Amino acid sequence: MEGNAEKNRSQYDTTLKDLFTQPPQRLLQAIIGRQAKRMLPVEFASTQKRVPDLLFLLDDDTIFHLELQGRPEKMNWRMLMYYALIRQRYPKRTLFQRILYVGERPWHAQPVITEPCLRFHYEVVDMRSVDCRELLASPVLEENILAVLCRMPDRHKGVHDILYRISALPTKARADALTKLLVLSRLRRLESTIKTEAAEMALTFNIMENDVLRPMFLEAQKEIRQKAQREEAATILLRQMRRRFGEIPAQWIDKVNTAELELIETWSDNILDARSIEEVFTGPPG
Repeated sequence: MEGNAEKNRSQYDTTLKDLFTQPPQRLLQAIIGRQAKRMLPVEFASTQKRVPDLLFLLDDDTIFHLELQGRPEKMNWRMLMYYALIRQRYPKRTLFQRILYVGERPWHAQPVITEPCLRFHYEVVDMRSVDCRELLASPVLEENILAVLCRMPDRHKGVHDILYRISALPTKARADALTKLLVLSRLRRLESTIKTEAAEMALTFNIMENDVLRPMFLEAQKEIRQKAQREEAATILLRQMRRRFGEIPAQWIDKVNTAELELIETWSDNILDARSIEEVFTGPPG
């Protein structure tokens, strides 16, 4: 499971960085209220390689460092290290920093270092705080795709608008854009919505020939099968319990409906000898 999680994080990181081949002007306007003149190089000489995600030279000649994060973690010392490296490279320019957080879980870590001889801080922007309408209205396709991570009141319409832009692309570019959209959609649990909308729009692409989409598709199919098996097993167990013990208190129904398949199967074996509802879950005495 840990290996799959690392692989997924790598896919998210790569996909996000691929979408920033040029300054995302609408996104920058939404999160810092300014626009960029150009991208800046992010390679810094060091005994240990350190590469910040994105650097922009803004329209007022200040430098903006944007770090992309797909999971909540302590970033304070890394951001301070990036600050020092960037300032050494550009000593005459003002620098400010943001983390753009695109993950699912809430971000709790405080973006500040306070010590007797040091005070350092930066800001964290949750992508869900960005209004997707700005990115959907952008003439840049990459920003349209990033909109899937934003606050999207009407998911189906938002996804449809993105797919409509993608549908106008040549075949190879269309497949590449769909891949990026599907990878990011997993961060918002929108894969099924995208696949449904794509099918209704007759947007076809061979999933099994795509190195990124194939494992995602196979994993999704496996999860669907497992969910169906678990729900079927839970339904059968609850029906058996009602026949044995009559009306079931809500706490036990919730316990069954939220349990893993293996546990439900164990309880289904227990019910054969159980003399009470409690013994279904604990097993009959030795």
